[in-house]
Amino acid sequence: MHFLYLFTRQAYGHSLAREALDMALATAAFDQKVSIVFLQDGIYQLLATNDAHTIDAKPHTGVINALPLYDVENVYYVDADRQLRNIRADDLVAHAAAISQATLQELMSSADRIQSF
Repeated sequence: MHFLYLFTRQAYGHSLAREALDMALATAAFDQKVSIVFLQDGIYQLLATNDAHTIDAKPHTGVINALPLYDVENVYYVDADRQLRNIRADDLVAHAAAISQATLQELMSSADRIQSF
């Protein structure tokens, strides 16, 4: 079964981002195929220099960096959303790959389950 997780919000100000990452990791632990796409404001979660301490929040960039260690190797971001927010690709975590809106639609069509956060 293929699970697709869509991250559409910034990481801080709510617990959804961290809970969604935990859900994706739990799904992967049961040998399910997991793909994660960061889009819209969710792309901010991929900033390699995301400093949560400045807003007194617990950072979860370490979890994002560890995703490949837990067999979550399909980590993507929508490149048009990155460009719209004037974020350089070099500023994002290295293991996330850019995809187009069309590729996102293909991923959504091929997924058995889609969760959006």
